[in-house]
Amino acid sequence: MQQHWLASLPIHGILKTEPLLRGVSNDVYKITTINGSYVLKHFRFDHPYGLNRDQEVEVQQTLFHYGIAPEILHYDATQGLLLQPYINQPDLAQDDLPITQKIQRLGEIAAHIHRLQVDVPVWSLRGRIQRYCEHLARYDAVRARHFQKELQQQRKLLDSFANNPVFCHNDLAFHHVYLTEPPTVIDWEYAGLGECYFDLANCIHVNQFDANQQKAFIHAYEGASGERIEIAYLERWLELSHLISQLWYELHHRLQHHTD
Repeated sequence: MQQHWLASLPIHGILKTEPLLRGVSNDVYKITTINGSYVLKHFRFDHPYGLNRDQEVEVQQTLFHYGIAPEILHYDATQGLLLQPYINQPDLAQDDLPITQKIQRLGEIAAHIHRLQVDVPVWSLRGRIQRYCEHLARYDAVRARHFQKELQQQRKLLDSFANNPVFCHNDLAFHHVYLTEPPTVIDWEYAGLGECYFDLANCIHVNQFDANQQKAFIHAYEGASGERIEIAYLERWLELSHLISQLWYELHHRLQHHTD
């Protein structure tokens, strides 16, 4: 952690700083003070992923008032710093609940997120993956062309993206959910108005649900949302989600190697 970051934060009596995560989009640190504990995020790789940090902060502030996201205590766009309270309990991945109950809660939370009214632009999924391909091409043009060819076969699905937009998290992993009361969800950098099937597919993919767990998740979502999910249509979005995830991780690998 850069020491000059600490001087700009609105906290005092710092006792300890420790790294929590060197992530894809953020480096994350825990700061312990005489008054409490905090999480400091340092943003990384915004441009290649099409991330809008100012928008992310506005969205999270709105979601804090809805009671589903942590409060933002400090934001420094120039240094790429965001400070929020430390959640002093396990996330859903670490919680001792049986996996069936975890999946049930995740389906309910996904349905709740899709009902939220948030003033945010509609995602351009096509624009986002084109950006990924363009940046990957700077390091590996052959792989970039491969992904462009594969994605071209998904053009009808991409054209249908967000025909009926809902607010989506788009990265709803177990480790992004804390069972506070009410539940707290973190890491909203990919949030926006988009396609609920894509959000559900990403959730299934990122949590590596097997066939039975996928059924349980969809059943929980349907029960909480009152919406019926077309499984055949979801399977098409799962295929696209998997392809985009491969592209995203290949780009990250190149960026990580280039900067480390």
